[in-house]
Amino acid sequence: MENLSPQAFFILVSFFSTILIMLIVLLYFFGPSPKKHTQTAMEEKSTTHTIDSIMAILDNQKSTPQQLQKAVNMFFDEYDSMDLSDYKKKAFLFALVVHKNVSTELILQVDEDLKKLNPDLERDLAKTLNRALDARGGV
Repeated sequence: MENLSPQAFFILVSFFSTILIMLIVLLYFFGPSPKKHTQTAMEEKSTTHTIDSIMAILDNQKSTPQQLQKAVNMFFDEYDSMDLSDYKKKAFLFALVVHKNVSTELILQVDEDLKKLNPDLERDLAKTLNRALDARGGV
């Protein structure tokens, strides 16, 4: 380094900086692409659905009406195999009702089905439905 002139030092630093920048650009364009975990891909991978995976669909405000219908179908298909507390059943109804993309028909269908499956919870489900509709601002 003692014998390098300032111009030679500048040329060496510029050369290595240029090589480094080119390497970064090449890795950016041609390197491995990051794995994208989409919600539908995760749904298709798992055959049995947990209440958490179903609630994740309901909690996602970008879920489409079709995804909401699919979540409801999964909920009732797996209803007997899932260990659901009364709280989880009411939370499911609440999350569905307050979702911005849910249809009135789907709300009524789920409310009716839950009341058929849980006649002892009919009053609590009605309260939950009313609270959810109030939180939503009415349907």
